[in-house]
Amino acid sequence: MKAKTFFKVLFGLALVAAGVIWLLTTLGVLTLDVNLQGWWALFVILPCLYQLFIDKDKLGSLLGIGIGVLLLLAARDDVQAVNWGNFWKLGLALIVITLGIKLVFGRTFCPKGQGSCEVQTINRDGKNIRSIEFNFGKQQLNFDGERFEGADVKAAFGYLQMDLRKADIENGAFVNVDAGFGGILIRVPENVVVKTSVSCGFGGVSDNREVKPSDGDCVLFVTGKIGFAGVEIKN
Repeated sequence: MKAKTFFKVLFGLALVAAGVIWLLTTLGVLTLDVNLQGWWALFVILPCLYQLFIDKDKLGSLLGIGIGVLLLLAARDDVQAVNWGNFWKLGLALIVITLGIKLVFGRTFCPKGQGSCEVQTINRDGKNIRSIEFNFGKQQLNFDGERFEGADVKAAFGYLQMDLRKADIENGAFVNVDAGFGGILIRVPENVVVKTSVSCGFGGVSDNREVKPSDGDCVLFVTGKIGFAGVEIKN
């Protein structure tokens, strides 16, 4: 039996056992004299633990396990050091640690091109809009020589770079982001005016362009929402 299949069966059986025990205790058939506060956090921990063994990208899984453990501890009354009041601080610390590991061991834990990335083109109001969904790892998308009218980007647990420097950007083009636990880098031509309106929860948008025109025919709107994530704009 392959390792991937083995771990898949192992965690499947663990979930079945957990579900049966939960069902029996709820019906009163089985009585367990244990503190089950925060048991729901296992639905975050177990899938991430499974991904840790089968995926080449380990950082996303490790971060997910860490967040799951924090959720479990915060939900329990017998752990005073972790509570809902300082949960976001501890979660942010885990993200900082994960980013540090990525910088040191980036090629080992998060090799370029790994992860799941799906790009589709949809027609909306007469415009060709890219629908991009990216999870785990690191990915670079180039739009050299292409007509770019807009993109909806969903990213989680990874780093996505969009290179628009040689794209044909239409007036009123946009990049709408929905990101969590990761980062998005958008490279734009020097003549493009960039306007941002992004709702940030434990994250931020940084405009690090060397050239920042205030007016012009080409305008790129960066909108959306991020949580525990960052968006960077560069030339």
